[in-house]
Order: sequence, then C-alpha cells, then structure tokens
Amino acid sequence: MRRMEVVRLVAAREIRERLRSKAFKISTGVSLAFILAVAILPGVLDDDGPTTYDVGVFGQVADQLAGRLPVVAALGDNLAVDVRRLADVAEGQRLVESGDLDAAVGDGQVVVEKNLGARLGFLVQEANRQVVGEATLAAAGVRGEVVGRVLMPQPLNVRALDPESKADSERKALVFFGTILLYGQLLGFGYWVASGVVEEKASRVVEILLAKAPPGQLLAGKVTGIGVVGLAQLVGFVTVGLTTAAVAGTVDLPPETISVAVQVIGWFVLGFAFYACLFAVGGALASRVEELQSTTTPLTFLAMGSFFAAVTSGGDPGGPVARVATFLPFSAPMVLPIRVAAGEVSLPVVLMSVAIVLISIVAVMALAARVYAGGALHLRGQLKLRNALRAGRSDEQAVAAG
Repeated sequence: MRRMEVVRLVAAREIRERLRSKAFKISTGVSLAFILAVAILPGVLDDDGPTTYDVGVFGQVADQLAGRLPVVAALGDNLAVDVRRLADVAEGQRLVESGDLDAAVGDGQVVVEKNLGARLGFLVQEANRQVVGEATLAAAGVRGEVVGRVLMPQPLNVRALDPESKADSERKALVFFGTILLYGQLLGFGYWVASGVVEEKASRVVEILLAKAPPGQLLAGKVTGIGVVGLAQLVGFVTVGLTTAAVAGTVDLPPETISVAVQVIGWFVLGFAFYACLFAVGGALASRVEELQSTTTPLTFLAMGSFFAAVTSGGDPGGPVARVATFLPFSAPMVLPIRVAAGEVSLPVVLMSVAIVLISIVAVMALAARVYAGGALHLRGQLKLRNALRAGRSDEQAVAAG
C-alpha cells in the first residue's frame, strides 16, 4: 500500500477505537460539565445589586452616624447600608450575636461577631471619622460649607493613560480560557498517544502492524487519528462554551471571538503535532502501562511549565518570560494567543514563532519515528533513549540494505 493509504487506515482505526473508548466518553462528559458550569454559573451567581450591610448605631452621636453612613456608602464601590438606631451597646451586642446586624457602632467602638472586613471597615471608620471631624471643627468655630469641603472633598478624577476597554478585557479572558482548554487537550491527548503505543506493545498487536507497514507510517497514522479526535473535541468544547456563555449572558462576546477561536484551534494543531511525537517517544520507551509515568513525567512537567509561562504572560504579556516563551516550541502554542490578544506581538514575530514550531515538529517527528522503530518490539523493561535510537538506526539501515 502507498504511504498515505497506510496513514489513513491507521488513523481511521485510531478514531474508531478512541470514540468507542469509555475513558473518552467519561472525560468528554466531565469536561463539558466543567465548561457549562464556567459559562453559566457566573451569570447566575452574579448579583448586580450593591452589597448591603445592616449596621446599628448607639451612643451620643448615634443620630450623626445614622445620617453619615448612607453618605459614605454612596462613595464606595457598589456599597449600601441599612441603619438601625439602638438603645445601647448591650442591644447592639445581642443583635450582632443573633446575626440581625453586621456591626454596631457608637461611643468610639465597633461591635462585630468575628472580624471587621475591609468594605464594612471602610464604611464605619470613614463615617465615624467624618462625624468626629465635624464636631471638632464646630468646636473650633468652623461651620457651614467649609466643613463639607474639608471632610468630604470632591473625589479625584481618574485619568488612565492607556485605558483597557471592556471588549479588550473580555477578549483577554476569552483567550485565557481557550489557553486552559488548549493545555488540557495537548496534555490529555498526548498521553493517549503514549498509552496507545504501549498498549499495542503489551498486547502484541504492534507485531502484526509492523508486518504490514513501516514504523514511521504507523506512528504518523496514530498521531493523525488521535489528533483528529482531539481537534474535533476541542472544536466542540469551544462551540458549546461560547454559545452557552452568549445565551446565558455571562460575557458579551467581542467581535474578534471567531478569530480567537480559530487561533486557539490552529495552535492546537501545531502544539499537538509537537507534543504527540514526544509522548510517542515516551510510549515507545515503556513496555508496560505502569512504566508510562516514568517515561512521560518529563513531558508532563514540560507542558505544565509552558502553561505556567502562559499564566505569567497573561499578567505581563510584554515581560521577559512571555518574550522568551514566544520562541520556544513547547510553550509558544500556549503563550502566543495571549500575547496576540494583548497586542504585544507583531506579525513578523508570530510568523517567526510559527516557523520555529514547524521546524521543531519536523525534527521531533524524525526522532519519534526512529525511537518508535527501535522500541516498538521491546517488551521487557524500560528502554533507554540511547538504545532505542541505536536500534531504530539499525532497522533503518536493514531496510535500506534490503
């Protein structure tokens, strides 16, 4: 058979086997549940109304505090207060203990059940400061509008030199969520490649396959088939997540939503081709499923490090970590979408990064094919990479001589 026909047949077999797999169905269901929760719950749980505190006032300046607390609450961010006048501190303690009040204020003290949070602390402390300041100024003969200008000046106007629009913020959030999906798909389906290789070795199926086709073609078909399943699943996740978020009103999808989704999917294709070949090496070096943890641990850490670089790039897309990770083939698929969304990279930089990844894929494919050829029939113990390369080179030379 021709090379492409072998690759197509092996890929079709992998697609059928993976779609029938119970593990695939379970992982897909769990992932969909997570995506739906992320898309729906923020809109359900988000309360657009202000945070309201129940505060009791007592003592000599109770009336002044009752009038000042709503004024201070209006200065806060989405903050409101319900004020109740109390007979004394004992009533305040009783109502705080019963949960009817969040705090009781008066006579220079604040009564709370456990601790005074930041927002409630701002509310009562600022109200008390203004009441005490007003009394002090009045005792010094300062009254009228002057008191208001001293105690409650106009808020400063905030002038941002490089303001971030809501659309920019939502685009970055969308890209970051896509990066999380990308990381999960690359790691999960890369491990499937490794486990598929070692399962065929353990069941001796690989011996039958090698009698029909060269190792390189078998490996190409396996990576292609599993990659198609992973790509289809990723497209489904992205479609379901975006549609659900839009319907639920969780986010207002920016105009660039489609281009962001295409970008994430495109980087999955490149990233999977790179990582799948590396995981195939891990599978070829193991003779049993139990040995996969040892042979694939370095690759897992490599993917995790790349994801952490992407997280760091989200906070500082122009920083040194982001700039270096842009040109590393194992981290570029996760970092580039974030930097592009932040407007931190030019088209030549993106093209250069893509070229580096493509060159690396070619090199890793050659490495994986040789290791797969040398380790496919190794069924006793964990094989060292050096020995697998040597065995693979011998097989290539034998084929060329024959």
